[in-house]
Amino acid sequence: MLQDGKISDVIDPVTALALVQCHLGPLLLIGEGPYVKLLDHGSTQLLASKRVFDTQSLHGIVTGKIGTGHDRRDWVIEVLFWGGRWLRFGQLRNDTNDDDINVRLDLEDEVQASDWVLDAALQPALNQDTSIQSEANAVFVTAQNSVLALLHSRGEPLVLRHIASGPMSMLCSAHIEWTDDGRIIVASGTVFGEVLVWSFPDDGVLSNTALPPSTQVHHRFNAHEGSVFGVRISPSLSGIGLGVRKRLLASCSDDRTIRVWNISDFEAQNMFAKSHPDIDGALPDTKGSSELKSHNQCVAEIMGHQSRIWNVKFLASKDEINIISFGEDGTAQVWQLASAPPSQNLNLPGGRSCQRLVHQHTYTYHSGKNIWASAVNRKRDDTYMICTGGADGRVVSYDIPRSSNSSKRGFLSSQWTMQDVTKQLEENKPKVATDECGTEQTRRTICSQIFASFEGIWTINRNIKSALSSYPSGTFTGEARFESRPQSDGEAGTEYLYSENGTFNTEQGLSFQATRRYVYRFQDTSDTISVWFVKPDDEGVVDYLFHELHLDLAVEQSVARQFQGENTIFANGYHLCVEDHYTPSYKFSIKEGVLRQWVLSYRVDGPQKDYRTEATYSKQNHEDNRAPAREVKEPVPLPESSRKNGDLINGAATKDSFKTYGCLSSDSFLTTTLQGKLMLGALVSLGRKGEKTQLEWRLMGHFDVLKSSSVFARATASDLILVGGNDGTIFRYDSPEKVLHPVRKIDRKIAFLHCQCLQIQTAGTLDHLLLVVDLGISIAHVYTFGLISTGPDPGFQSRPHLLAFPESWIVTSAHFVEPLRIWIIGFRHGALAFYDATNFSIHHTSAPVDVIADAHASDAVTTVLAFSEVTTTGQANKFVLTAGRDGHYAVHTIAGIRTTSGSLRLETRTVHRSAPPFGPNIEGATFDQQTCDLILWGFRSKSFVVWNASKNMETMTVECGGVHRNWYYAPRKDGSDGGLFVWTKASVCHVHAQPYSSHRVLQSGGHGREIKAMALSPVIVDDDGSLQQYIATGAEDTAIRIWSYKSEKRSRFGFECLATLTKHTTGIQQLRWSADGGILFSAAGREEFFIWRVQPVPLLRIGVVCEAIAPAVTEDGDLRIMDFALEDIGTDGVSQQQTKWEYHISVVYSDGSFRVYHCLLNSFRNSVELVQCGTYNTVNCLTQVSYLSAYPGLVACTASSDGHFAFWPISKPSIGTDKSLRHTHRVPLHQNYIKSMAAISIENHTKSLIVSGGDDGALGITRVTFGPLTREPEYMKMLIPKAHAAAINAVAYVGKERSSESQEEEHVHRHIFLSSGSDQRVKTWVVTVHCSPYSLPDMDVEVLGDRHTSVADVASLAVSRTGERVTVFVVGVGMECFDEDGRSDVVYNQKTSLWACCFGDGGQRDCNQPSTDTFQAPPPEDLKILSSSTSSTVSATTPTASASPSSTRAALPSSFNTTTHSNLSNGAKAGIGIGSTIAGICLVLAIFFLFRRRRQTRRRRHEQVNDAPIANGFVAEQNGPKGNAEKWTHELDGKHRQAELDSKLRSELDGAGIEDAHQKIHELGSGR
Repeated sequence: MLQDGKISDVIDPVTALALVQCHLGPLLLIGEGPYVKLLDHGSTQLLASKRVFDTQSLHGIVTGKIGTGHDRRDWVIEVLFWGGRWLRFGQLRNDTNDDDINVRLDLEDEVQASDWVLDAALQPALNQDTSIQSEANAVFVTAQNSVLALLHSRGEPLVLRHIASGPMSMLCSAHIEWTDDGRIIVASGTVFGEVLVWSFPDDGVLSNTALPPSTQVHHRFNAHEGSVFGVRISPSLSGIGLGVRKRLLASCSDDRTIRVWNISDFEAQNMFAKSHPDIDGALPDTKGSSELKSHNQCVAEIMGHQSRIWNVKFLASKDEINIISFGEDGTAQVWQLASAPPSQNLNLPGGRSCQRLVHQHTYTYHSGKNIWASAVNRKRDDTYMICTGGADGRVVSYDIPRSSNSSKRGFLSSQWTMQDVTKQLEENKPKVATDECGTEQTRRTICSQIFASFEGIWTINRNIKSALSSYPSGTFTGEARFESRPQSDGEAGTEYLYSENGTFNTEQGLSFQATRRYVYRFQDTSDTISVWFVKPDDEGVVDYLFHELHLDLAVEQSVARQFQGENTIFANGYHLCVEDHYTPSYKFSIKEGVLRQWVLSYRVDGPQKDYRTEATYSKQNHEDNRAPAREVKEPVPLPESSRKNGDLINGAATKDSFKTYGCLSSDSFLTTTLQGKLMLGALVSLGRKGEKTQLEWRLMGHFDVLKSSSVFARATASDLILVGGNDGTIFRYDSPEKVLHPVRKIDRKIAFLHCQCLQIQTAGTLDHLLLVVDLGISIAHVYTFGLISTGPDPGFQSRPHLLAFPESWIVTSAHFVEPLRIWIIGFRHGALAFYDATNFSIHHTSAPVDVIADAHASDAVTTVLAFSEVTTTGQANKFVLTAGRDGHYAVHTIAGIRTTSGSLRLETRTVHRSAPPFGPNIEGATFDQQTCDLILWGFRSKSFVVWNASKNMETMTVECGGVHRNWYYAPRKDGSDGGLFVWTKASVCHVHAQPYSSHRVLQSGGHGREIKAMALSPVIVDDDGSLQQYIATGAEDTAIRIWSYKSEKRSRFGFECLATLTKHTTGIQQLRWSADGGILFSAAGREEFFIWRVQPVPLLRIGVVCEAIAPAVTEDGDLRIMDFALEDIGTDGVSQQQTKWEYHISVVYSDGSFRVYHCLLNSFRNSVELVQCGTYNTVNCLTQVSYLSAYPGLVACTASSDGHFAFWPISKPSIGTDKSLRHTHRVPLHQNYIKSMAAISIENHTKSLIVSGGDDGALGITRVTFGPLTREPEYMKMLIPKAHAAAINAVAYVGKERSSESQEEEHVHRHIFLSSGSDQRVKTWVVTVHCSPYSLPDMDVEVLGDRHTSVADVASLAVSRTGERVTVFVVGVGMECFDEDGRSDVVYNQKTSLWACCFGDGGQRDCNQPSTDTFQAPPPEDLKILSSSTSSTVSATTPTASASPSSTRAALPSSFNTTTHSNLSNGAKAGIGIGSTIAGICLVLAIFFLFRRRRQTRRRRHEQVNDAPIANGFVAEQNGPKGNAEKWTHELDGKHRQAELDSKLRSELDGAGIEDAHQKIHELGSGR
C-alpha cells in the first residue's frame, strides 16, 4: 500500500468517487481532502493511497477506458483528478502476472486552470483498440462557463488551452460529455436558477493549431427559483418507447425541486453560431428568446428531500427511466419517470405526453448532512450499483433493482391475503393416481380415499391389556358405524359421526355393555384426517381435538402402487390429556383399491394409566369398502358484500385473519389464524442459481385451542418450537414431520412462554427449561423436561417450581443464567427481577432475591440475554444484556455470593447503556454466531429497523406501519446481516426476506457534522499486552464517539469506532478524560454536563454508562458550557471491592459565569454538587479554563472574549463556607477572543507556562510564577502576531524537548507546542524558558515545523508521545492522524539553493536521499524568529514565507554581538557619535516620561482597587513581591508599552522595508 508522507489515517468528507472495472471486479477511487484511496470493492481492501494535491481537496475523478498489455492482468487506466482550479493526470497500473492486484498510482504534474473546475470528461477512444494508449486528452468546464482542454502525450509536457465559451454567467454546476455524433455538449446551472445547454463540434478542437469552434446555444431554461446545484444529461434513450425523445436533462436546485427537460432537439438546432467568438468567449444574449426558455420542454418536476439537493444522475434501462438524487439531508432518493394520469396528461408539441416523477425509494445510509460524491455502475442485468460518499467520511455501496423486477437476488417482498394462501394450497395439493383402466381419477389423495372408505358399518374386535390392576384388561366385541352428516364446522370439510356399541368381557369374567362416540373429519386443503371428542351431554356436538392421523411420507410417493397392489399404509397420532399420553397407531390394509381391513392400536401412559389396546375393523362385503370417486369441490366465490377476508374453503366463507407469528428459522415461520389454522410459510429458491425466491404455504391443521390466541416460544440452541393454546395446552412442533405434538396442559390461558436449552447434556436427551405464566396470575411456573430424540414424548418434571412477583407486574421476557442458576425476568414497567434457582422447592413459592426497579425506565423489558467472558486467570465473568421499549439497551455484570446461611446475595452493576439511532422501541437483540456482532431490531416511527450495533450501521429498513401489529423477525446466523421479517397490516400478511444487508459499508467514516472537541485518554495496556489509547470526539451532531487507535497493531483504516453516545441534545463543546482513563466528562450546550464510566466489556469491546449529571444552572437551561477543567482531589480505594473518584470541576459558561462543582463517584452514590460560583462580568464570555498549581493552593486560569486571562483561587469544599468566587487578577494579551489555551507546570510546579491562541491569529505565551514566600503571582508574556493566517482554534502541548533534559540544572526548559486553526496549518513551536535564579527570567520561541492538514476548521489537537515518536490527532471537519518525531520534513540544498522533501518515493524519511520534488524558499539562516532577551513582555513577529520554515534555533540580533568589526570613515564615526548622543538624550527623556506616567497609573489604580479583598494570597490588579516590584514586575496592566525593536531588525524579520516594518509593528498595537 502506498503511503504519502507520515499520514497514518484520515477520515475526511468524501468529495469524489469513481468506479473502475478490472479483470478481478470493480475498484473504487475515493477522494478525501487532497488524498485518493483505491479500494477493492469486493473485499473492501485498501490497495493504495496517495496525496494528489498539496492543499486542495479533490472535487472530482473521471476514469478512461482500460488499456491492456499482452496479458489482460497487466493494465493501465487513465485517471483525471480535479479540485478547485487544479487538475492532475494519473495512471492506475497493475503490474502482475497472476490474479492478484498490485496497483500503483503514477501522477503527472499539477496544472492550474483560470477558474474553478466544475466538471471534466476524458476524450473517448477513437477506435475499439484496447491496447495501452500513448496519449489522453480531457475537456473541462469552469465556473465562467468556458471549456478548456488539457492535452497529455506521454513524454511531453501538459498543454492547457481554451477552446470555447458559452453564455456568460456565474455557474454552480455543469456537465460535459462527448456525444456519439461528434459534438461536445455542455449543460450549465447558474446561481440565478437558469439552465444553459450549448455545444460545439469536436472536430480537431484538441489540436494546438485548431481554430475556435462554432458554438451553438440550444436552450436557456428559467429552471429553478434558487441556485442550480446539479445538472445531468442523460445517455441516448432511443428504444425506450418515448416517441421522438432521445435526450433528457435533469436539474436540481436550492428550491428542493427536481426537474426533467427535453433536449432531444439539440442536434438539429443551429441558432447562434459564431466561427470566431470574442476574446472573452461571450455569446449573444438570448434571454429574450421565447424559444430558448420555453417551459413546454419541462417534462416533469417534483419536490423532494428535506433540504437542498446537490446532484442528480440518470439510471436508464431498456424499458424504464429512473433518476437518483443526492441531498443535503444525507439521503439518496430514486424517482421513476412515468406517464402522468389522464387528468394530468397535458399534450406537448410533437405529440409528446406529460410525464411525472414517482418516488420509488429513499436510502438513508449516512449520518449527519450532505452526500457529496457518488458513482454509478450499470450491470449486465440492467440493475445499478450505487456508491455514495458523504460528509461523515462513510462510503456505502448498494444495488438498485429495476422497478419492474424490484427484488434482488435472494430478496423477497410479498403480500398475502387469506384468499391468496387458500388458492396456493389448492394449487399445490398433490394429484392422485390412475385407476385400474389407466384413466386419471378425479382429484383425490390417499387420505381422502381412506376417509371415504370409512363410511358404513364395521365389525370391531378389541383387545385391552392393562399393567395396572385398577384398570381392567379384556376384550371388546361389537359394531362400529361411520355415519355421514352435515358439516358441523365450516372449516372441517367432510365429517362422520363415529359410534360403537358392544360387549366388554374382562379377564375376571365380568361382562357389560360399552359405547363410544367420536367425530372423524377430513380437511381437503391439508389432506388431513382428524379425530375429535364429542361433548358428553350432547354427543352430536364436537368438543375438542383428540388427534390427527399422520401418514407415512413414503406413501404419497407411490399412490398408484399403493391402491392398485396389496399394501399396508401406516399412520400415527398423539394426544396429551392432562398427564396421560395417548399414542394411536393405524394400519390400513388395501388391496386393488379396496380398504378390506384396518387396525387401530393405542398405547396409554400416565401416573394412573398404563395399558395397550388393539382393535381390528372389518366388513363382510369387501365391495362396499371400495373407495368411491369423490370429487373435491373448488371454492365457490361469494358476493363481495358477504366477504370480509376473502378466505374461501369448500365454498364456505369464513371471517378468518392472520393472528400470531412464530419463529422457525430465517427462511421459514409458523402462523396461526383467528379460526385456529396453523400454517407454515417457507422460502424456496428458484432457478439454476437461486436468483429468484418465492414463499410457499402449507396448512398444518386446524386447532380449536389455537383460535383467537396463541403463544410461540423457541429454544435457540436446540431449535425446539413450542406453541401455547388458549386452553393451556402446550404443543411441540416437530420440524422434520411438520406436525404438532401436545406435551403439557396447564389450568389457564397462557400469557407468556419461554423455553431454553441447557448447556449440560445427558445421553440421548437435551435438558430444557420451560417458564410459563398463566393469564391473570402473578406466578411463573418453571418446568424441567428432557426431549427424547427418537420420539415426540417429552419427560416432564412432575411438578413445577413457582416464581412469585407482584400482581400488577406483567412478564415480557425471561432468561436463565445457567452457571449461576439464576432466573432473570423482565416486566412491562421496566423492572428486572432475579430468582435463585439453586434451592428450588416444589412445595414453596420463590421470591426474588434482587430487583432493579428502573432497568428500562417505565417501559417494557423486551430482551434478556446472558453471556460470559473467560479471563486470563480462568475466571468467568457473567454479563446480562437487556433491551427495552425505552429505546436503550444495557449490559449488566452479575455476581452471586453465598452467605453462611446458604442464601444468595447478588451484586449487579450496569456497565454499558446506549441508545441506537432508531427507536424508541427496541424489540429484540442477539449476538451473531459467526461475527459476534450485536444485532438489535425494533421500530422507528412507521418502519421496522435492524441495527448492527457493533458495526454502527443499519442493515434492514422496512416500512410496515409501526409497532402496533403482529409481527416476527428472525435474523440469519451466518454473519450476513440478513433476516426474515413477517407482519400483518390491514389483515394482509407481509413477508420481507433479505439474505444480506441492504447495503455494504466500504469505509466506516465518522461524525456527520463538524467535530468540536477531542480528548485523548492515558495509555492503557490491552489484554494482549499492546498499548491502547481511546480518542473521544464530540461533534455538532450531538454524538460522542470513542475510537481506538493502536500504533503498534492498527486496524485496517487506523481509526476504529468502539462506541457512540447519543445522550446529549446539543452540540458537544468539550471532553476530558480522568487520569486513569476510566471516566469521561463531556459538556455541551443547554448546560449539559455528563459524567461517563468507560470500561472493557466482552463482545462490545467497551462499555459506557452515564454515572452522573451536573445540575442545571438556569430554569431554561439556555447557557452554553464553553470549557471545564478537572482536578483529582481524592481518588482512592474505599475497600477491596469499592473505589472512589473525587474531583474538582471548574466550568465556565457563555454568560461569563464561573462555577466549581464537587464530583463524587463511588459504589454507594454518585453526586455532583455546586461548591463555588462567580462572575467574570456580564459583557464578556469566558472561553477557556485550566488549573494552575500554586504553593498556597489551587488556582484556575480563565480566558475570555476580551483577550484577557483571569486568575481564580479555588478553595476546598466545606460545609458552611462562602460559595462566592472572585477573580483576583487580570492579564491582557490578545486583541479579542481567546479560542484555545494549553497550560503546563514547570520548575517543580512553582511556575506555569500558558500558550494561547486567539481569534486575531496571534499566539500568546505567558509565564506565571508563584513564589514560595509570597502570595502574589509574577508573570511575563509574549505575543506572536500573525502566527496563523486565521483564528487559532487549537493549541496542544507535546512535551519537553529531549535535548533540554541535560539543561534542567541550568534552569533552561524547552517545551514543544502545536497550534492550528482555520487556515488548515499545523505549526510546531519550541518555547524556551530561562529560569535561572542568578539572572532575569527570559523566554524565546522558534518554529520547528509547519504543515498542511486536510481537516478544515480545526477545532482540537491531541498528542500521544511514545519515546521519540509523536502521534498528532487533528479534528474539525474530519479527522487526521500523523506521526512526528521532532525532525524536519524538508532539507535545504546549499548547491542548488532549493528545498526538498525528506520523504522519497518509498514513503520513508531519509533527508540524505530526499524526493525529487523541490521548491524555492529563503535559506535557513534567513528564516528566524525573534527571542526575547529581557524580562519585559515582547511582541514577536514571524515570517510569512510560503515554504515550511526549518527547524532553526532563534538567533540573537546582530546588535547584541560582543565583537564588532568597523571599517567606517571618520565622518561616519562622527555622525554615529552625534546620533548616539541625541539618542541618549531621547532615551533619558523617554525614561523620565515613562516613570511619570507609571506613577500616575499606580495612583489611579490604587484609588480603584484600594478596597479589593485579598483571597487566597492574590491582590487584585497587583503583581510582584514587595521591595523588588520594579525589578520583577512585567506589564502590570494593559496600558504599558511593549518593548520595541529597532527598525533594522524588524525589517530583517518580516522581509519588508523600514516603513513597512514600522507599519506592521503599529498594526500590532502598543498594548494600550
